[in-house]
Amino acid sequence: MKRVLFTSILILASIWCLAQKEKPVQDELPTENLAFNKDSNKKANKPKRKTYDVIYVPNANRILYGNKCATEETRKMGFEYLVEPPNISGSKTGKGKFINNLWVKTKLVFTRTPFWKMILNKKIKKCRTMSGDLVG
Repeated sequence: MKRVLFTSILILASIWCLAQKEKPVQDELPTENLAFNKDSNKKANKPKRKTYDVIYVPNANRILYGNKCATEETRKMGFEYLVEPPNISGSKTGKGKFINNLWVKTKLVFTRTPFWKMILNKKIKKCRTMSGDLVG
């Protein structure tokens, strides 16, 4: 009886796995272009990548750094958070970070809305509850 049950579960699992829609290979590979002809790697043939502005933060307390949903929400707004603790060699100075953050936040006020931060916090809170990061 146990053997029949085990084989039936195994058969159902294999059918379920075979019924899954497969992703194309291009989605899985990190390369930009898979063609091997001589024109494939020209700059004009490469896909366009969107560049995002950066807001520097000293710690990742409330930004859900690494949460895919939160990252997508910030990218929809047109920026990304970059965690950069103070006094690290090779990083921007405090004044440089302040000027950069001021520029990006002013740009967000005019391109999105003056309430962009409240809207983003609401979306990030929704991401927290959906991913289980919010306790209580």
